[in-house]
Amino acid sequence: MRLLLLSFNWVEYQIQMANALTARGHDCTVIFKRARVDESVGGELPRLLDAKVRYHLLDDRPRGLRDPRQWGTLWRLIRLMKKAAPDALLLHEATTTYLPFCLDRALSAPILLTVHDVATHPGEDSREPARRERVRRDLRRRAAAVVVHGEALRADYLAQPGEFCRDVTAIPHGCYTVLRHWARPGVPEIPRSILFFGRIHEYKGLDVLLEAARRAAARVPDLRIIVAGDGADLDGRHRDLAHDPRIDLRRGYLTNDRVAEAFQQASIVVLPYLEGSQSGVVRVAYVFGKPVVVTRVGSIPESVRDGETGLVVPPRDPEALADAMTALLLDEPRRAAMGAAALAMADGPMGWETVARRTEAILERLAPGREGRDAVLSSPTRRAAASEQERS
Repeated sequence: MRLLLLSFNWVEYQIQMANALTARGHDCTVIFKRARVDESVGGELPRLLDAKVRYHLLDDRPRGLRDPRQWGTLWRLIRLMKKAAPDALLLHEATTTYLPFCLDRALSAPILLTVHDVATHPGEDSREPARRERVRRDLRRRAAAVVVHGEALRADYLAQPGEFCRDVTAIPHGCYTVLRHWARPGVPEIPRSILFFGRIHEYKGLDVLLEAARRAAARVPDLRIIVAGDGADLDGRHRDLAHDPRIDLRRGYLTNDRVAEAFQQASIVVLPYLEGSQSGVVRVAYVFGKPVVVTRVGSIPESVRDGETGLVVPPRDPEALADAMTALLLDEPRRAAMGAAALAMADGPMGWETVARRTEAILERLAPGREGRDAVLSSPTRRAAASEQERS
């Protein structure tokens, strides 16, 4: 099947999905936004992508349509989509204003839309709500099928009012094993350390974590907290965090080598979210064999085997969070066993082969005319047999 993968933000996700679908015999083209590639994987992109995957970099202008050069971007995107001539488009939901305009002029293939967040998070994600919501509604109406990353999100999506695609499948978000490319051998773990990582906005629960850490410190006096990332919830508290001897503050956008280092150094990874949908942070923690402590919000608990790969606690409950963190930090054999189970999840049930196989089943429904050829292409064994028959 000829597949076009388009996302303006999810670079590592697209790399791993394209590689996994290519391994299953599909012909994949990927369109990335150049700025997102530069700040994430940079010049490593050709080494990370399967050599069979074609890719293009789009020069999106930060000022949008107020920059006249953006019209050149629009027409290049239209030309690339037409040239790809896909049997299906795998599109990540975006709020880019010109995306519906381009789809109108370039595409007749069915769209499989991945919706990461059914509802808008508070904070910077909620800026320009009317414009963003208008684009979201447009894409959800256009989609032939939708993928979300959890059953709770599927229920939330189907409960929303209005006209939109109701063919919705919950498929787990794959783990970011690509980040092992930046891991350095021999990076030591910081004993009794907690990692709080990502875009730091109010709904991520930093206040709850700090209160939980204060309580946990009575039982774990050498407790360390790595706060890595940036966001509005750090404004106004930067000075206090920087002067707290328990806190290792790494503020700013972290390149992938620094992301890998932070996860290698952490003993456990904590997500004390007050609300949420799902999280890529769990998917990175598992890649580096780190147990997680998460709150029971959205579909986040669906990616955690409670008591096996991590612990699940109620949101807004610093005492429960402190107990869970303490339980793992003070029990090395239990933490090591959970880390091994997390690693097995990253390479098994939450690996990209599993994600691609389940995605492929949806694509075969959307482009039924391709089923005969893809029945051969979907199996490496059958591909080899078919090639042998052609040579004979």
